[in-house]
Amino acid sequence: MTVAATKPASSLPQRADIDSKHKWNLADIYNSEQDWEADFTAAESLIEKAKSYQGRLAGSAGMLFECLESRSKLGLIRDKLHAYARLNQDMDSRVSKYQAMTDRAISLSARASAGFAFVEPELLKVSDSELLKLADQFPRKDIYDFYIKELIRSRAHIRSEEVEELLAQSLVMAQGPDNVFNMLDNADLKYPVIKDENGEDLQLTKQRYNKIILESSSQQLRRTASDAFMSAYKAHVNTASAALSNAVNKDIFYARARRFDSSLHHSLDAGNIPVSVYHNLLDTTEAGLEGLHKWIAARKRVLKLESLYTYDVYCPLFPEQKYSVPYGKAVDHVLEAIAPLGEKYRTALNEGFNRNWVDVYETEGKRGGAYSWGNYASHPFVLMNYNDTIENMFTLAHEMGHAMHSYLSNKSQPYPKASYSIFVAEVASTLNEGLLLQRLLRSTTDDKQKLFLLNRHIDSTLGTFLHQVMFARFEMMIHEAVEQGGALSPEIMSEMWEKLTLKYYGPAMTLDDYARYKWARIPHFYWTFYVFQYATSYAASQAILSKFLAGEAGIVDKYLDLLSSGGNDHPIEQLKKCGVDMTTPAPIEATLKLFAREVDELDRLAR
Repeated sequence: MTVAATKPASSLPQRADIDSKHKWNLADIYNSEQDWEADFTAAESLIEKAKSYQGRLAGSAGMLFECLESRSKLGLIRDKLHAYARLNQDMDSRVSKYQAMTDRAISLSARASAGFAFVEPELLKVSDSELLKLADQFPRKDIYDFYIKELIRSRAHIRSEEVEELLAQSLVMAQGPDNVFNMLDNADLKYPVIKDENGEDLQLTKQRYNKIILESSSQQLRRTASDAFMSAYKAHVNTASAALSNAVNKDIFYARARRFDSSLHHSLDAGNIPVSVYHNLLDTTEAGLEGLHKWIAARKRVLKLESLYTYDVYCPLFPEQKYSVPYGKAVDHVLEAIAPLGEKYRTALNEGFNRNWVDVYETEGKRGGAYSWGNYASHPFVLMNYNDTIENMFTLAHEMGHAMHSYLSNKSQPYPKASYSIFVAEVASTLNEGLLLQRLLRSTTDDKQKLFLLNRHIDSTLGTFLHQVMFARFEMMIHEAVEQGGALSPEIMSEMWEKLTLKYYGPAMTLDDYARYKWARIPHFYWTFYVFQYATSYAASQAILSKFLAGEAGIVDKYLDLLSSGGNDHPIEQLKKCGVDMTTPAPIEATLKLFAREVDELDRLAR
């Protein structure tokens, strides 16, 4: 997500000032709020109708199909209601009625889930053979086939009705560790006041800290900001340790209650991802860290630093290199960059640009940042706050990759199989970025611009791939420590983090007194074994990119099939059909080799 430059509210344009071709047309979802209200009433009727199916599913294939279709229809309407309300709210947060409509849509979604909550428990009382026999009698066998197979696959980890009821009742309590961390991180922690580059007092916040670390060319200012920021976490390290330790114990409890081999196995089972994929990612990456070690050494040399610290890893190497890219030119660059994906993809993407998929410019009251939100009933909607920077151009390419993934999946799959897994969610977005980078590198003869572009992609690989693998290793270490009968403490976790930091960054890195406490400020550790998927998606996209660059026969069709497959199979199998096997070291090694080549090229040009 890219956040546009901050401007005084009075200088921001109003939505009425923006050309309609650069704004969403939410009539593509509902022509009027009256239509929204009509669908809301229809959804409530479907929730009420759910009661009529309860207790009748196992005896009739027709009744089961009708129930599943009714639930799907409700889900589609629910998604439309939420999208229309939330997109209106994001266009102008000052309009309170859209906040109210969003709240109503969320409440309806919860009631919808509760209304059909009986379906899975009722079906799991039926034998596998009876379930398959029922499904074989459906009027259409290609809509719920994968759902039935997944239901059967989950059976081994479903407990008795009594145990399931207790596990369900425990879910609110299980949010405790995450809630404690969020209150600490977002409410109770107070960051110190520091002196900025002009000697003025600056109250430190997360946003201001990130801005300094990412943009300041002064190591002294970065050091001051980092020491002040991390001192707040060190002062509360016992609370952070207790929260994370309890989160780990919570994960282990649910894994054992559902009879999984480990908490890692439990977490990966939802996508039927082999545990070996996780280990392969970590082990292959750690066997190829030479490129990262060279990058840290090159950074130290280019910045002319006597010692390089963790807070120097993302500061600008070439701050004088700034390029203005108007939106129209950015669109042209993106369309030219994705030419290797074929005319079908380009035509659909161009249609998106021309048919109001993108809300382009920052306006008063508009939500910041950028996102893509797929909507099965219409088309994807991409939010931008475009401000003519090269970063915004890459963000546009990224979000339109997400949009095309959703568009092609929705177009090709029935609603129950349209949503794709998080495991593959970043493939299309980061592939678009990679294609854009390659196009820009080919088209420039300016070494300074090449340096800027290489630096940007190296930083992207570092943040999206290498750092996420390091985080994933730490997450596995703390879970295994407890699963093997050990305990966690601030000192144990800080020592683990310090050793990992030195292992990943290499001998050119110097650790300051606060670097060992960074684990205490990372919210993703409360999303059980989540971060590794950033790295796997990124590695898969780089492997597919290499196939395009090599002109591999058939890769266009395979890639478009991947983007069109939605959730019709397990993500590992979907990627295999595109020629990428994440159970092997090859995609990881290819990513590491590309990273190392880019480091060598930047180092050569910068000397």
